[in-house]
Amino acid sequence: MKRMLTYFAILFFCANVLAIDLQQAKAQGLVGEANTGYVAAVTLSPTTEIRQLILEVNKERKESYQRIAVSHGLTLSEVTRLAYKKAIDRTEPGHFYQNASGLWVKK
Repeated sequence: MKRMLTYFAILFFCANVLAIDLQQAKAQGLVGEANTGYVAAVTLSPTTEIRQLILEVNKERKESYQRIAVSHGLTLSEVTRLAYKKAIDRTEPGHFYQNASGLWVKK
């Protein structure tokens, strides 16, 4: 039993080490800042890992946007619009963002 727990711990640790993070995905051109205030896949057929990453990041962003909206008396769409503008400013050269018409642009 102890040996099996050790294997699970090693497997869990390895999975986390191998997982791609948002900055790595952006640097590889797999993910970009969408014009919705969230992140989205730049490629047409993202891997399961990238789709999962996008879901997790957008879930955290939505929770954060909702808190900001409530605390500042704004609508969620107002907050996402402001977040999009900030995200564009913070996008590093060589990373992708989506312009107002929905096209992916490399900064």
